Formats: sequence, C-alpha cells, structure tokens
Amino acid sequence: MTQTINAMTSILGEAEATYERGTTEIDRAIEKFAQGKAALFRADGSAVYADQVYREKLAAITAELHATADRVGGQAEAQIVAVNRLQESEHTDPIGNLTLAEQQQASARATFVREDALLLALPDLTRRLTGVSASGKEKVDAYLWSRYARQRIVAEQAKREERGRPLDPTTRAQLERLTDAITDLEVVVGATPALTKSQATQRIAAARRFQQGLRERIGDVDGTKERLTRELLATGRYASL
Repeated sequence: MTQTINAMTSILGEAEATYERGTTEIDRAIEKFAQGKAALFRADGSAVYADQVYREKLAAITAELHATADRVGGQAEAQIVAVNRLQESEHTDPIGNLTLAEQQQASARATFVREDALLLALPDLTRRLTGVSASGKEKVDAYLWSRYARQRIVAEQAKREERGRPLDPTTRAQLERLTDAITDLEVVVGATPALTKSQATQRIAAARRFQQGLRERIGDVDGTKERLTRELLATGRYASL
C-alpha cells in the first residue's frame, strides 16, 4: 500500500507544482502586459504614439503574453500526456527491462512460478510476493511473480463474473493487498505503476480546468473576451447564450 500511495503522491505533487508555477508565471506576464499597455498612454489618457506605432507595440506585448500562456498551457498538456502514458503502462510487458540473460532465466522459471501463483491461496500468494520483494530485490523473480500474480487477479475476477456474483468484501481486501505487493515488485523491475481510470480522469480534468482558466484570464486582459462580446451583441447571438 505504501508504494502505491507514494506513486500517487508523486504524480499529484508534480501536477500541483506545475499548476502553481504556471499560475505564478501568468500573474507576472499579465502584470507586465498591463504595465506595457499603460505605457502606451499619457496620464491624460491620450496615446503616446501614432496609430501604426501603437498597434505595433501593442501587438508585441500581446505576443509576449500569448507566448507565456502557450508555454504554461503546454505544461498542463504535458501532464495530460504523462497521465495517458501511465494508463498505457498498465498494458506494457516490463520484460523489456530485463537483460537477455535475465529473460532466459525468466523463461526457465516461468512454469513453476505460474503454477504457484495460480494455486496458492490469496493471502499465501501475497506473503510470497512480499518475501520476494524483501529478499534482495532480484529482478527475474520480481518480474515473474508480479506478472503471474496479476494473471491470478484477472482469473479471480473472471471467476466471480462467470458466477454472476460480485467480489465479497474479504476477497476484495485480499486482492487489494495482493495488488499492493505486485506494485512493489513492478517497481523493482522498473515498471511504472499505472493510474486507475478514475485517477486518470481526475488528473486530466484538473489539467483541462487549468487550461480553461488560463484562456479566460488571458481573454480578460488582451481584449479577446471584450471583442467576442461585441461581436455577439452585434449579431444578436449573445442574448440567446
């Protein structure tokens, strides 16, 4: 359980740090844009520059603001990509993290480990995985036991589905403990713990909310929102929104 919690804490912490840094960058960029725009006018509100020069300078500071927004928005998009990769990692066989010699050892031992993984009682299987994890963290055993223990979980779930019965609380708790033990071994092999569908959905939703909030903030200061409102009012569409 500790390994799973640590993995999730790392993912969540990285995302929150990204959004915190991004918010700070945007705050500074908006302040700089406001100062740059204010410098285009005198104290009495009249323009400092002729129309063409004014438009060029306004375009320059606006482009700088948008560049920062694009970079910060890209960081949130990178979080979405990272979450999707973590989801996909659940379906990736970590055998590629073993050397050729280790793969050959795994092939020789596979039948014996698979039999035990499928036949041991769930609590006994969990204890076996915990022992493997504590005995020097040998990658071949870690790979084999994590691989076939996951197959055992699938088999247990399929068995319940065939009988048309949900998992009872005792079996569910046993499978959760087994999953935590598997996760510890997968880390030894070098596999990245996958996010659940629910966790991934929450992370992606958080990134999308950050991006939407970013667009709204930029639209408020660069005139986009005001311009869009005028256009909608002119067409009569605003009243129907």
